[in-house]
Amino acid sequence: MSATLAPRARSRGAATSTRAPTAALLLALLGCGLAEPAPLTRVSGWAPTGSGVAPDALVTLELSAPADPAGLADGRRVAVARAADVRAVAAAVESEGGLTPAAPALPCEVTLKDGGRRVELRPRGPLEAGAVHALVLGPVHDTEGRPVLDPEGRRRTFVATFEVEPGPPGPPPRPVLTEVRADAATPEAGGEYVEVQNRGEAPLDLSGWRLVKRTGSGTLAGCDLLAAAGGPVPPGGFALLTGGAWDGRYALPEATPRWSCAGTTLAGGLANDRAPELRLLDPAGVVQATLGEGGVAPRCPGATERIEPEGPDAAANLACAEGGGTPGACNSLTPPGSCR
Repeated sequence: MSATLAPRARSRGAATSTRAPTAALLLALLGCGLAEPAPLTRVSGWAPTGSGVAPDALVTLELSAPADPAGLADGRRVAVARAADVRAVAAAVESEGGLTPAAPALPCEVTLKDGGRRVELRPRGPLEAGAVHALVLGPVHDTEGRPVLDPEGRRRTFVATFEVEPGPPGPPPRPVLTEVRADAATPEAGGEYVEVQNRGEAPLDLSGWRLVKRTGSGTLAGCDLLAAAGGPVPPGGFALLTGGAWDGRYALPEATPRWSCAGTTLAGGLANDRAPELRLLDPAGVVQATLGEGGVAPRCPGATERIEPEGPDAAANLACAEGGGTPGACNSLTPPGSCR
């Protein structure tokens, strides 16, 4: 299966971004298809287009005739993705089973409207400011069982890009890894967590961020974070990073944001037989926070806490929590004057 790139409309007064993948590039990556005659159902419209798109934009696709819900209503054949992930997402929507949680598509709520002529995708979190994104449509059929074609009448994967407006100026967020629970009661995947506090002055949106651990062999492994409950971490607030099998066994402060790995476990599971070594990477792959780097954290029967949030990631500033830990709140070992 091959793909087509819809031309990006140039917004009035805005220059076309050089960061957007060009039509030639995406067509080279994904190939081209053969034209089929009308009057088969086609993609007749889509939004948004161009640059300056709001981060909470609704992504829509219009069809010339009603579509079969199979593959659309369940989100297996249609997706929103970052431009850098278009090739992987296109391969996923074209595959036999369609899109899975392992594909790097952005989580969206998908709704069919107008009798199946309109597909709406609402991302579950804000789109990354200043980044190019893409709407991707794989092989689907209309209610007559005929393939839906792209706007040019070709049977191929449809890709349309748009660029989100830059974020507002101001002080940035500042994440700190403050607590980790690697040794949880069974089933462990439901109770392991990493806590992050935003010590900055702006909300911390973890869309596109990664949690990475060092394995027993010394290699790095991790997972992409997806919004699971709540949203960005407010200034001074805490959030939990968990696996997909999180079972909510701990009492958390109301409205604690939670971000989850796509898989069942947290970064493939946190080992109990060695000290945790964790990194938090931003969407550009830059390490923004660590906990236990270099093996300095203790092995704890419960949670490991950072004593001073503003202190270094060092052995003297890490200790086993009193009691069962304090997920979503200021740590038990942190002096009250250092809580925020």
